[in-house]
Amino acid sequence: MTETSSRSSSSGPITPDTVADRLRNDTGTFFSECLHGFQAFSELAELAEDMRILSLNAELAAGRAGSHGAAVRALTQYTRELVIRLSAIEANMLGLKSKTYGASAMALRFLNQLRYIDMALGRLRRRESSDDNGSSAVRIVSECRQNRLAVLLDDIQDMIGAVNGLSTEAGIVADVISQAGSIATNIAIEAAAAGAHEAEFKQVAVTMSGYVEQLHNMVDNAGGAIRDAVILGRTLGDRARENIDRRRI
Repeated sequence: MTETSSRSSSSGPITPDTVADRLRNDTGTFFSECLHGFQAFSELAELAEDMRILSLNAELAAGRAGSHGAAVRALTQYTRELVIRLSAIEANMLGLKSKTYGASAMALRFLNQLRYIDMALGRLRRRESSDDNGSSAVRIVSECRQNRLAVLLDDIQDMIGAVNGLSTEAGIVADVISQAGSIATNIAIEAAAAGAHEAEFKQVAVTMSGYVEQLHNMVDNAGGAIRDAVILGRTLGDRARENIDRRRI
């Protein structure tokens, strides 16, 4: 009998690398979806800076317009408050992304080792009946495997937590979108009554509307990846949790 067939007969129809390969592939897919979610906001910092510059230029234009620019001047203050919020969101997302990278690196490092741990367990189980030390060795390695899987579960939970955090931050971006849209609309209204300054204010409104559209696209692009990542994370967590007390998935 070949080594391959010996493994199959001693451990059932599932080969020793099934657990490791399946968990590793699922973790890789989960990590990929997490990254897609974060990458959707990769230009958030640049957009926030562009919005800040727009607010400064709009304030200068409002100053030149005198009384016609009073309302626009107030709206630029609200715009800068949104810029501060976007900057805080971007900083939070960077922290969540770093957490995701760290947890996934730990998880994948262990999963690369798990295949060899399972192969070692398979060999030990074959020797168990003929070696008095076999049972002890199996217990030790099995306990080590379960402990490591528990750590893996913690890593997966950290990644799930980061995705949930990203979802929360995306919700805050959606709130900023609503407020920025209102600002763009109000500036457009003020432009209609600004006389000689109408074109300048109208351009500000159009530019702000463009930023709102970009933010919409970011949230929309992230939404699918976040939903998929949440589903994958839950499934992966359940699989790892179930496997802690079982020899095979």
